[in-house]
Amino acid sequence: MAYPNNFYNPNYYQPVIQHQQPPQVQSSFMSVPSEDVVNTYPVAPGNCVTFKIEGKPIILEKSMGFSQFESPKIERYRIVKEEPILPVEEPKDNETIKLSFEELKSKIGLLEDVTEGLKKEIAELKEGV
Repeated sequence: MAYPNNFYNPNYYQPVIQHQQPPQVQSSFMSVPSEDVVNTYPVAPGNCVTFKIEGKPIILEKSMGFSQFESPKIERYRIVKEEPILPVEEPKDNETIKLSFEELKSKIGLLEDVTEGLKKEIAELKEGV
């Protein structure tokens, strides 16, 4: 049977093409009382849900692959507060003391002499008491 050009041919089969969608990105946290809730919370294939445990610095991320036969993947993160790192100012060349090895050795020798003298004075004071 011939069909005119302006009619649809019911015998013509067009295959259905399935396109995989990229995972949906979620930007908010779901607050839950414990990790047990995260373990039992259903996640659709190809999705990811982020949980915040109430009263604890813990974030859990539960994601599911595109196959319904895959096991869900749960990642656990701990929130740690850090102090800002302040830049350390390096001393300028004119402020640094540049000593040769011999000069440094002689200054250490002087400090040792002063220390020994103080030790002797302390010992004398203890004997005199």
